[in-house]
Amino acid sequence: MKKLLKTTVIFCLLLAFALLTGCINIEMKVNNNGSADIKYEIRTENMVSLKEIENQLKSGIEETNDAAGKKVAKLKSVKEKDGTVTAEISVNNISYIDPDAFFGKYSDFEKDFSSSLNGLREAKSGKAVEKDKLKGTGGLNVVRVEGMSTGGGELTKFTLKVPGDIKYVSSNVTYVDSKTVTLDGGYGIVLYQRGGGAGWLLYVLIIAAVVVVAVMFIGKKKKTDSPAAFSAAPAAAPVHAGAE
Repeated sequence: MKKLLKTTVIFCLLLAFALLTGCINIEMKVNNNGSADIKYEIRTENMVSLKEIENQLKSGIEETNDAAGKKVAKLKSVKEKDGTVTAEISVNNISYIDPDAFFGKYSDFEKDFSSSLNGLREAKSGKAVEKDKLKGTGGLNVVRVEGMSTGGGELTKFTLKVPGDIKYVSSNVTYVDSKTVTLDGGYGIVLYQRGGGAGWLLYVLIIAAVVVVAVMFIGKKKKTDSPAAFSAAPAAAPVHAGAE
């Protein structure tokens, strides 16, 4: 995919608002295909109007789509409540948000960003791990996006959600739960288990199969223990005796 510098315009505009107000929360949910749903919460402090933010967002998205040569970003909603503006944007791929962002398989990431794999940590334990000690890399996907430095601003946070179980993170990433992290300034890297979203279905199918087998076994046992079965037993006995 062609990397486009102009695609950073959406983030730049919103971060400009953050500098004015001192407060912005970003939540980015990455989907299985690399697309993303992004929610911004901006405390305006009456310094920026809802209309100004909406117009700037529309302008930025239009520039992004023009630069890509197709519609890759969409403004889903903008609303204000109690002095906080909430804006929701969707993009076809996180690379359209930031030309140095990445979504894809570990093997592809290693080719383009090999040096970025130094200094990773196990997500849950926080233990440092060398690149050649990473486990299960054949089944891992990588997300690389730029975080946000708080810069002293209150309630400033960047939350990232991915569609699989998180295994490894870079040092500027804080583990929240199996699919959620927060990012500080600089580029954050998250390695997660590809196809994790379908794991629950496998467990459900296994459990369902066990239940079906158990029901069939119990039903068969009840049938065997019924009075009709006992009345038929004498006729079957001679055959059994002859076999012995």
